[in-house]
Amino acid sequence: MRVPLSILSLSILAFVMMRFSCTLRTAFTPICYLPFISKSALYAPLDPGHPKWADFPQLIEVQSSKLEQLLEDSLGGSEISLKIGASNFPTDYINLLTNLNLKPSHVLADLLTMLDKDAKKTAWSLMKITSKAGSAVDNIIVVNEIVMRAIQDAEKNAPPTYPSTDLNTSHTGPTAQEVTVSAFTYAMDIFSVTIQRLILEAEVSLHNLDTLEEEMLVVRKAVTREVFSVTGTGFLGKLHVDMVERQRERRLRWLDDFADYRKQAQGYVVAVLQTLKSTSKNMESLRKRVAAPELVGGRIPLHMHIWSIQNGLQRLRGIRVRAKEREDQVMERGLRFGAD
Repeated sequence: MRVPLSILSLSILAFVMMRFSCTLRTAFTPICYLPFISKSALYAPLDPGHPKWADFPQLIEVQSSKLEQLLEDSLGGSEISLKIGASNFPTDYINLLTNLNLKPSHVLADLLTMLDKDAKKTAWSLMKITSKAGSAVDNIIVVNEIVMRAIQDAEKNAPPTYPSTDLNTSHTGPTAQEVTVSAFTYAMDIFSVTIQRLILEAEVSLHNLDTLEEEMLVVRKAVTREVFSVTGTGFLGKLHVDMVERQRERRLRWLDDFADYRKQAQGYVVAVLQTLKSTSKNMESLRKRVAAPELVGGRIPLHMHIWSIQNGLQRLRGIRVRAKEREDQVMERGLRFGAD
């Protein structure tokens, strides 16, 4: 009996080693760099990014909660972008001085033109964040519908769990569990890429706002220090000077209001970035967790994956509808502001 018992013991040991290989890798990491040992199969590098099992309930929870927060954060983006973009202070100021035959210096004119151009660019970048946030939700809804149908079809076409009496019947192709893992990988990758693109858009907007702040400070100094030569004499000349001074004070107050809009926009973009980066960290944690071997007996049933996706789709559609209604209201207020 020694030979059979030895074989049985080795088989059990091999099974245990395979089950706890990840734990052993972590425990013996310090000696992985010794000669010969580092080349053994036990210490071969793992692929940390490839999911070994699916966790749609957790993925759907991250998507729903974070996308809802993202749309909440981006709600004021449209209104602020309209306030910044509707500003015609630079061109109005130049036209006023020209009509009074008081042309500003080339330096001030260039600064005002640059401020106007960058204000429009900043407003457009803010509008893009709001638009892309809504598009991201629409995109995730489509992706989740695709993966849900794939999992439902895999479940429907799965082979029976009981032994078949027909010996000629054989199942070829991926199993339902393999289809679920592939669908989960696809949905997770699409969501991660979407979040990274939104982070890039938000960082561009933040850079534009910083540039706008620097230009506003320079324009304020230039408007304050600008000295005009009066072309008229007597009462007409004095009238021109008084009108210019009143307009100068008015435009300085406008710059104060514009600075408040820029500050609000910056707070909005910072909030969006915080939500996006928090989402990215959650996805990294989820990716690491599903890359580790699945716990024995901890497999999530297919019907739980499908149920989670269905609930997530319902929640995302509701979030999108409510966000669209609020965005329309904000845009209506913003258009009234621009008309004023």
